[in-house]
Amino acid sequence: MDRKYPENSMDGHLAAWERLLAGAEANRNDLSALEPYRAQIEAVLAGVKEAYARRESLDTQKRQATEDLHCLFRQGRDLVARLQSGAQLVYGKQSPKLSELGMKPGRPRKARPRCSVQGCPLEATATAK
Repeated sequence: MDRKYPENSMDGHLAAWERLLAGAEANRNDLSALEPYRAQIEAVLAGVKEAYARRESLDTQKRQATEDLHCLFRQGRDLVARLQSGAQLVYGKQSPKLSELGMKPGRPRKARPRCSVQGCPLEATATAK
């Protein structure tokens, strides 16, 4: 038996059904009592193919919708970053007005401790300038 589809796959079943229908059609005179079954199998096969095509179409639409969502989300993140950056420029990074936009205002920086050790290399470079 030379089959190109696995026996348990949907494609394998459909291929087997098509072979069975082709054989039943070729021997229609001998199998006339089984004609109702052949006709029902033919109708079911057409329905399966139609549903399979519909599923493939929906999968394609789903992938496209996912791609569109990712693109729009990236665009939204970029626009949000620009608005936040602009608000920081207008109000300042430490302004309480930023909290009205859902942003955390920055805290003032602590002053660096001065070097209290004599001969500290940091003092030498600071006084030399």
